[in-house]
Amino acid sequence: MLGNSCPECGAILTDELTCESVFNKFLALEFTDVEYGAVHLLTVACYMIQHNQYSQEGLIWISQTLDDYLIKNIPVEKIRKQTSQAASREHRNWRIRAQKGKLHPVRIPWSMTIIDVASQYHDADSYRNLIKKWARTTLQEMQPLLPTSK
Repeated sequence: MLGNSCPECGAILTDELTCESVFNKFLALEFTDVEYGAVHLLTVACYMIQHNQYSQEGLIWISQTLDDYLIKNIPVEKIRKQTSQAASREHRNWRIRAQKGKLHPVRIPWSMTIIDVASQYHDADSYRNLIKKWARTTLQEMQPLLPTSK
């Protein structure tokens, strides 16, 4: 049944297909096949951004992280090392994750969602390309969620 939409990202859903079910499928692919897993950082980041799971501090951090990876071409291994050096795992999870039920005041009409990736990929190469496109789109469209610098 078409017509239901995700309350967080606005993707059109069916009774059998939800953003969370697709995300779990993608995680399984990424953890079992290195060809899919190469974009794991981007998959998690985009899903969490579009589903309101980052705190304000987390949004700032992930925006910088996506910029480092997508624009500055910093390897994911270096990003992981910098992140683990910056804070302990417990502290990082506490400050990056949004509190349950706390919504960001700005709603973004995302032009690409996890459902779009799911409906278009057909192999590992197309998956990686679509996840990277989703990440670039999300990074650009998430700007209203970030504080303005003055």
